[in-house]
Amino acid sequence: MSYTLGLHELSNGCHAYLQPDGGWGWSNAGLIVGDGASLLVDTLFDLKITQKMLDTMAHATEKAPISTVVNTHANGDHCYGNQLLSGKEIIASAATAHEMSEVPPAMLAALNSAPGDVGDLFRHFFGEFDFEGIEPTLPTKTFTGKHSVTVGGRVVELVEVGPAHTAGDTLVFVPDARTV
Repeated sequence: MSYTLGLHELSNGCHAYLQPDGGWGWSNAGLIVGDGASLLVDTLFDLKITQKMLDTMAHATEKAPISTVVNTHANGDHCYGNQLLSGKEIIASAATAHEMSEVPPAMLAALNSAPGDVGDLFRHFFGEFDFEGIEPTLPTKTFTGKHSVTVGGRVVELVEVGPAHTAGDTLVFVPDARTV
């Protein structure tokens, strides 16, 4: 199945931002647009591609600016772009927040310039990403179990399902759109 880079509406103000080919580090994100405010589901692996995503979303968020970010888990390809949204409410499960501090972007920047086989392998998978200058931006609110947030008049349910892929994975459900 092929798909294109960009923002795709799924249903009733719920969008997916897709990054082909979806390989290592090329994660997707979500956008839930409400009345006057939006919620962003995950940021991306570096500042440049996160900014590109935000620029692509600008037409959808012009009248409903992003007020809330949810990080679904702690892998950098879902949270390293958070600093571009500092000052917004950033929500994650408590386990995700704990894990986010364990692998700082500076460690990945160092691996990107490592010599030998380790550096070669790292660059093979992650060489297209720029980890320099990323300041870890941790959640401003955490939860365990379930948490409900209202953004732009829309209820968004956050359900902690970890440990699964990571210790604190979270599903994001929009009941009025019947969309996960």
